[in-house]
Amino acid sequence: MKKLFFVAFILSLLIFSCKTSKPAAATAAPVIDTVYDYSFKKITRDKELYNSTTETVPLDTVYLTKDTLHILTKNILACDADNFQLMWNGMMMKSLPPQTNVKLFQLLDTQCKEKHHFHLTYNLTPLQMRRDSSYTKSDTTGKSVIVHIGNWQRTLKYSYHR
Repeated sequence: MKKLFFVAFILSLLIFSCKTSKPAAATAAPVIDTVYDYSFKKITRDKELYNSTTETVPLDTVYLTKDTLHILTKNILACDADNFQLMWNGMMMKSLPPQTNVKLFQLLDTQCKEKHHFHLTYNLTPLQMRRDSSYTKSDTTGKSVIVHIGNWQRTLKYSYHR
């Protein structure tokens, strides 16, 4: 009986001590570093700069909440949210509802060696169309603008009351 107990004890020690372990770095979950910018920056309206800007910022998600445009980027080489600008040429396409295009511009920082996700917010009130002279204060109907954002495949309908 003592031999059987001793053999079982040795086997259990061998089984529990022979675990294969992976290095700690391989088992650790990757850290997702998101830089949040809730400053609600205004759109930069400059036709020449808009036309010379080629958009290369990969977008992950774009959505609207009231007058705020939220842009979430993919993991990109950038360190500071202040290096991003939303560019607009100031033009509206004649359609119902009107449509316009904006581009996200990133000023490259040569000293930055890190990749981050960014959550950027922009104030869209400059995109609101002015009403004609028949507008009265009792008019509560909303207006809307279709917004095309650079390389983002979908369009957004920006609805507002003015």
